[in-house]
Amino acid sequence: MKRLPITATITVLLIATLPSTVAGESKVSRPFEYAGYTAPEYGSYDVQTAYVATADGTRIALDIYLPKDGPGTGPFPVIFFYTPYQRSKINPETGEVRDFTSSGMGMFFLSHGYAVVWADMRGTGASTGWLLDFMPEIWRDGKEVVDWIAAQPWCDGNVGMGGGSYLGWSQTATASQKPKALKCIMPSVIPLEGSTGEVYPGGIYLQGFLKLWSGFMFPAQRNYCKDGCLPTKPVIDEDGDGELHDEVPLDVDGSGTFLDDPYPPKYRDGQERLHIYYDATKEHEKNYDYASWASELFFLDAKTPTGHTVYELGPNAHVPGIMESGIPIYNVGGWFDGFARGTFELYCTLKGTNPSKVLMPPSYHGFTSGPFWKHFGEDQRQLGAISLTEHLRFYDRYLKGIENGIDKEPPIYIYVMNGEGWRFENEWPLERQVITAFYFDGNNGLSQTRESDGSDTYQADFTHNSSYGKNNGNRWLSIGGQAPSQLPIRTEKDKQCLVYTSEELDEDMEVTGHPIVHFWASSTADYGDFFIYLEDVDESGEAIMVTEGQLRAGFAGLVDNDLEIASGKHNIDVLPELPWHGYETKHYTDKIFADGNVVKLTIDFHPTSWVFRKGHQIRLAIACADRPTFRLHPKLCPNNTPDDPDNIVPTITLHRDTAHPSHIKLPVIPKPS
Repeated sequence: MKRLPITATITVLLIATLPSTVAGESKVSRPFEYAGYTAPEYGSYDVQTAYVATADGTRIALDIYLPKDGPGTGPFPVIFFYTPYQRSKINPETGEVRDFTSSGMGMFFLSHGYAVVWADMRGTGASTGWLLDFMPEIWRDGKEVVDWIAAQPWCDGNVGMGGGSYLGWSQTATASQKPKALKCIMPSVIPLEGSTGEVYPGGIYLQGFLKLWSGFMFPAQRNYCKDGCLPTKPVIDEDGDGELHDEVPLDVDGSGTFLDDPYPPKYRDGQERLHIYYDATKEHEKNYDYASWASELFFLDAKTPTGHTVYELGPNAHVPGIMESGIPIYNVGGWFDGFARGTFELYCTLKGTNPSKVLMPPSYHGFTSGPFWKHFGEDQRQLGAISLTEHLRFYDRYLKGIENGIDKEPPIYIYVMNGEGWRFENEWPLERQVITAFYFDGNNGLSQTRESDGSDTYQADFTHNSSYGKNNGNRWLSIGGQAPSQLPIRTEKDKQCLVYTSEELDEDMEVTGHPIVHFWASSTADYGDFFIYLEDVDESGEAIMVTEGQLRAGFAGLVDNDLEIASGKHNIDVLPELPWHGYETKHYTDKIFADGNVVKLTIDFHPTSWVFRKGHQIRLAIACADRPTFRLHPKLCPNNTPDDPDNIVPTITLHRDTAHPSHIKLPVIPKPS
C-alpha cells in the first residue's frame, strides 16, 4: 500500500484584482482608504491541506495558503477563518476547487504577505466528530488550532481572525479561550445573546431563518453532490496520485449522498482506500439539527439535547474570557441586520477592557448586502474592495505592528442614512442625543404633545408578512442568506396594521440610536405577539421601513439587561442600557391579557441612523403577526396557518390616555449650531 501523505500541496498563480497600496506612495490611512503603509508584493501562493488532532481525538481539517514569489519566504502573520460552511469545495467529476481564493479576498490578503488558514469545525466539512451548533467543544478546538498554527514554521506567532455570522461567533468563541498567539479579531454581524438574536427574537420563534438554516446545513454537513451542492475538499490523498477529487466516494444510487450506498464505498478509480473521508463524513450523521432542537427551547434557561444551557452557547458566554484577554476587536454590523443590537452591545460592553471599534453600514447580513447601498447612491462595485481595505488596516496594525493610526481614530464609524453618509463618532449612544417623545394620538396621529385621550382597536391579521422584493427577503431571512432585493416599502402592508402617523416635518430630523416604544394594550384573547415598524413616509405617501422590533406579550416585564450574560452570574455591566425581558421561564406570564388586563409593552427597535426629511412623516405600524418569517402564536394559531377556522383572532385595544401615555422615544440628534 502506498504511504499516505499528510498534506497535498498545490501552487497557483495569484492575479491581483483589487485596488491595493504601492510602496512609495504618500501615506493615507482612513476608513476604506489605505496607501503607503504596505504593498501587494507576493505574486502566487501554495495551498496545503492538513489535519490537526485536538485533545479529545477529533481531527480538524485545514487549508493553509502561503504567499509565494515575493520578498521573503516567511514566516508570516496568519488570518484564520473557522467555519461550519465547508472550508473549500471540490467537484468530484472535474477536480475543480472552489475556495476563498475564488474571490478577491484570498488574492488580496495573500498578496500583502499574510498566510491564511481555513478550518472546518468538528462535525462539518472534512473534519471528524459530530456537532451540536455552538457547543463549547468548538471554542476549545479553536484555541487548539490557533496554538497549532502559531507553532508552525510559516507562522510568525501572530494570528488574527475574520468572517461574519457563524464565523463571527467562532472568533469570539476562540478569543474567549485566550490563545496567546491570537492578537485581534474582526467579527461581523453577530448578536450578544444568540437565542433571542436568531431563534426567538422578542420571544417569538423565527421559523423562516431556521428553515433556511436546515435547508443548506443538512446537505453541506453530509457532503452532498446534487442540486447545486458540492462536497468538501478531502484532506488526504489516499491513493497518492496527487489528486483529491477522487477521494470523494461515488454516489452509486444518485441520491446526492454516498452515505446511503452499500459499504464499503466505491471510488472512481476502482481502488480501495482507508475510507478516511467517508468515515469523517459518516460521523456527521450524529449531528443535531439546529432547527429541531432550537425550536423547542422556548426559554433561555432551557437546555439543549447535550445538557448545555442556552446561556452557554452565544457570544454572551464568551464575554468574560474576552475581557480577560484584552484582545482588540473590530465589530462590523449592518443597520438592517438581525443582530444590529448585538453589534453595539458587544462594542459598548467590551470597550472598557478591549481596544474596540465599530463599523455600521446600511446593509443587511453582510457588508455588501441589500438594496440600500444603491438607494443611497453608493457604488456597489467597490463595496468588496473597500471592506477588504478596512480589514487590511486593522490586521496591519495588530498583526504586523504597523502604526497606521487606525487605533487613534474615533472608534465608531456609522453610515447616516438619508443624510451625510459616513461619519465618525466618539461614543454610543451619542452624548448629544435628545430623547424626544411622540405620543399615540387621535385620528391615528403621532404627536409630540398628547392632544386627546382615548383608545384604538385593531383586529389581528395573521397574514401580515414583512418580506420584500422578488425574493421575499427581510432583516431576519437575510441571516440565512435571503436579503431583500428591493427596498422595504410598507405602504400596502400598513393597510394590515394599526398605524400612527405624524404631521409633516417642518425640518430635517436625524434619528441616531435606539428608538424605544412604550404602549399599553389589552386584548380579547389571553395571548398576543406584537411586531412594530418605524417608517418614513414621503410626500407621495410611500412608507419605507427604517427599523423594527417585536415582542411576545407574555414577556412584557422588564429585568436588568446585565442578565443577558449567564443570568448575571458574572457581574458584568451590559451596555448600552436597553430594555431586556429576561426570556427565562420565570419571566413569562401566561394568559397575560386575561380578565381585561391592560399591559404595558416596552420594545426597543434595532438601532438606526436615519434622517427624516422635511415634508416627510414619521409612522409607527403595529401588527400581530409576521408570517411566514415568524411562527404564529401557538395558543392562537395551533396549526400555524393564518386562515385556519380554529384560530383565535384577537381584537387589540391600544390605550392612549393620562394613565396609559403610549408613545415612542426617538434619539434625535440636534443640528450643529
